[in-house]
Amino acid sequence: MRFLIITLLFLGIFSQNAHGQDQPMVLVAYFSQFGNTQVLAEAIADGAESVGGVEIKLLPIDQVETQDLFKASAIILGSPVYNGNPAPQVLEFINSWPFEGRPLKDKIGAAFATGGGISIGEEGVMIDILRAMLIHGMIIVGGEEVEAAFGASSITGEGPFNSSKNQELFYEKARGLGKRVALLALRLP
Repeated sequence: MRFLIITLLFLGIFSQNAHGQDQPMVLVAYFSQFGNTQVLAEAIADGAESVGGVEIKLLPIDQVETQDLFKASAIILGSPVYNGNPAPQVLEFINSWPFEGRPLKDKIGAAFATGGGISIGEEGVMIDILRAMLIHGMIIVGGEEVEAAFGASSITGEGPFNSSKNQELFYEKARGLGKRVALLALRLP
């Protein structure tokens, strides 16, 4: 029995060192032409930062280096809606991801989107991003609530969602997505 306890303690210590002492990194990457997607990205990063032991990297996609993708344990990618699709810059960014040998396989993937109106395509944009992540073999994660099943989204220019007061609902879901991804990043090797 004592041998079993000592072995388990050794394996616990060894496995911590085997995974390195680096903390997992969550990359929150986005394209934002008018600032709305950036604000949602910041809320996601805030949620992820609420979890201790995780490094957060918040970058516009034009500042993301290939090494950032390799180092990340999780990638949360966001886009505004462009004619019901992700922004062309986001599609170009995804198409630049390394594919040979599938280096992004088993990383956590999540999505977020902003749109100027109700039913303008936020879910479709998130599904397009998630579908691309699946091709890379990533593990897909949605938000904490059923209303954020595909990720986080916000409506920025229609009806009651045109005021900053009503945006808090969307920011809360964004923080929930960031927190959920960060917690999962801590659990996965």
